[in-house]
Amino acid sequence: PIVYDENGKVIEDFDKVDVRKIEMSNVWSEIYKTVGLLDSGELKNMKEFSKLLKQFRETVVGAVEKKSKNKEIEDLLGCKAPQEIDILPPHKAKNKGIGKRQMPSKEKAVRKTEKRKRRCGNCKRWVNHNSRTCNLPFVEDLPSDDDERETGDEEEESSYA
Repeated sequence: PIVYDENGKVIEDFDKVDVRKIEMSNVWSEIYKTVGLLDSGELKNMKEFSKLLKQFRETVVGAVEKKSKNKEIEDLLGCKAPQEIDILPPHKAKNKGIGKRQMPSKEKAVRKTEKRKRRCGNCKRWVNHNSRTCNLPFVEDLPSDDDERETGDEEEESSYA
């Protein structure tokens, strides 16, 4: 029979697909009918039917050539796998942000000395840290570098030791 789709085109190989589906439906129908009859019957008949199915499966599996996965892929691609592999796997890719240049320690030190010094609110010195990152514990009345300059070489009492 000629079958058309919604657009009016002829569907090719419909007979092959249709016949296969009909036969599969008939096989399942017969299996369900037989199992239904065996359900109300004797145990001996169930065992015999199971034995017949196993024998039939073995004959079908024996008739159909069992292919390995590699053989199936070769048949699909139409070429055989090479005996020796001469292509190496790619290098591991880097994640985003990894491509930043790493500075040597000498260059880091030069950049640090180029930075403008700020006055720390905690230790009152002109250094490259602030009160939040100061190593000394927070003390309110520490003398500043400005105070030392004004007093000169006089000895001061150190409130932090």
